[in-house]
Amino acid sequence: MTPEASGNKPVEAALPSIEPVDIPEAAARGLVTDQPAPPYPASAKGQQGTVVLQVLIGRDGTVQDAKFLQGSLAFARAAIDGVKQWKFKPYLMNGRPVSVQAPLTIPFKPPS
Repeated sequence: MTPEASGNKPVEAALPSIEPVDIPEAAARGLVTDQPAPPYPASAKGQQGTVVLQVLIGRDGTVQDAKFLQGSLAFARAAIDGVKQWKFKPYLMNGRPVSVQAPLTIPFKPPS
């Protein structure tokens, strides 16, 4: 396969090299279409807390991966499992969907 003399590549060829695109939490929250509340873990015994996750959202709007960044370890697994159920609108860059990553803060309060 010989490269074009001009060195120009189609836009699609460049996308994988810039993905995932880092976006702020507010932008990611604006893309949420379905956000079931993560279940409150029984092991937390009435505590409340917050977990910050780094979430990888695929081109199709599904959560591909979620990693614990900081917060209460009592809620980390519930936050990761819960966020993986969320759905997002695809993030568009130059009119094409791209994968993105963003921090998401998940608060937990005991059920009342």
